[in-house]
Amino acid sequence: MISRENILMNLGVPSDQAEPYLIGLIDELTARSLSVCSPMATCSVFFSPTIDPVAGVMAINEKTFGLNRMVAKAMHKSTSIALFIGTCGPDVEALSKSFMKKGEGLEGFIVDIIGSEIAEGVADFIHKRMEKLLAKENLKVTNRYSPGYCKWPVNDQQVLFELMGPHNCGITLTPSSLMIPVKSVSGIIGVGTDVVNAGYACAICDAEYCLYRDKKRQL
Repeated sequence: MISRENILMNLGVPSDQAEPYLIGLIDELTARSLSVCSPMATCSVFFSPTIDPVAGVMAINEKTFGLNRMVAKAMHKSTSIALFIGTCGPDVEALSKSFMKKGEGLEGFIVDIIGSEIAEGVADFIHKRMEKLLAKENLKVTNRYSPGYCKWPVNDQQVLFELMGPHNCGITLTPSSLMIPVKSVSGIIGVGTDVVNAGYACAICDAEYCLYRDKKRQL
C-alpha cells in the first residue's frame, strides 16, 4: 500500500498543508507507477547460523557477514536466518528518469519516492508473510535488517547474493554493491522461539536516508 502521507513527508510537505494540485499529482503518479511496476521477491532460510554478538559477525554456510554488534545482537538467538531479495522492477525507475529528462523534476522525484515505497512494501510483505507462516510452528521473527543500514557494511550485499545464488529476482550488483534495478531491497530476518521483533532503533542508527527513521519521528 502506497502512503500519500509518506510521499508528502519525503517532499517536506506536512499532509495538512498540501495543495490540492500536489495531492492530485501524487495520486496520479502513484496509479501510473503501480501500473508499470513488476514486483518480485524471493526468500531462502538457512539453518544453524553461527552468530557472535560480541564480535558482530555471523557465518552461514562458511560465508561470513560483518553485521556489527547491533545487528548481531538482534540476531544472536536465531536458530535460522532468512535471506530475502525483492524489487519493484526496472520500469518505475525508467519512468522517473523519463520525467527528469523532460525537465519535470517534481514528477520525477515523486515517482522515485513511490519506487522506494513499492520496494519497501515488497520487503514488508515478505516479513509479514514469514511471521504469519512461522507462527503456525510456534516460531517468531526479528526485525529485518539490510546491508548498508544500522552500521552494517553495504559490501556484505555481495555475500548475501552469493548465498542466494540464481534466486535473485533478476537483480544484479555493481562492484560497489549497488543493486540494479535501484528500487530493490535485500536483507535478513532472524527466526527462532526466543527472538524478538523490537521495532526500529532509529535513535542509535546513522542511516540518514532510511524510510523507517522518518516514520518513527512521526510517532
